[in-house]
Amino acid sequence: MNNMEYLLRNVDELWNKYTKHEFVVRMRNGSLPLDVFRYYLIQDAKYVEDMLKSLLSALSKGPIDKVMRILNVIITTRDKGLETNSKLYTRLNISREEIVKTGYNLVNYAYTRHLYYYANMGWNEFLVAVTPCMFGYSIIGEYVLETPHEIYKLWASFYASDEYKKRVEAILSALNEIEINDNLIKIFINSVRFEIGFWDSSLRKDPTVY
Repeated sequence: MNNMEYLLRNVDELWNKYTKHEFVVRMRNGSLPLDVFRYYLIQDAKYVEDMLKSLLSALSKGPIDKVMRILNVIITTRDKGLETNSKLYTRLNISREEIVKTGYNLVNYAYTRHLYYYANMGWNEFLVAVTPCMFGYSIIGEYVLETPHEIYKLWASFYASDEYKKRVEAILSALNEIEINDNLIKIFINSVRFEIGFWDSSLRKDPTVY
């Protein structure tokens, strides 16, 4: 059993609540309102920027071979993600200025601070904190790709792509080299809870607070 499998056994039913959340299911069947998805995209853009900053901080604490592989994969697959986001932002009339000016909702703010905290704590802690997002979205992307909705299919096309899978493989390879303990399991579980909360707050279109 690898570390990812072990962590998933410990997270139990929460993983399904995350990867088959109502938000995800409604993207898949095409019933998710576009204004809800637009709200999510803006919050997600803010999350990704902070997540990448946390990753860069954590990389300075990791083993050089794993660090270089992850950095190389992010750089070489960057264009696919940028292209997908550019198309989505154009279709939904989202500007860079709007993303910057929009505040974080409370869940997003807490989740990104969670990542910053563990990036400063250490490499192992950050890996388990970020893995639910990275690995979970590859599963969600493949699931949502079957949607009849053109916008949601476009979104899913990146997370179901070979380029994104390379990022996930690099993260999972690094994850499998560390020793999992009870503290790391708790961090992983809390990140899964944040992912569930992220979908919840997007469905509600929670007010921004920061």
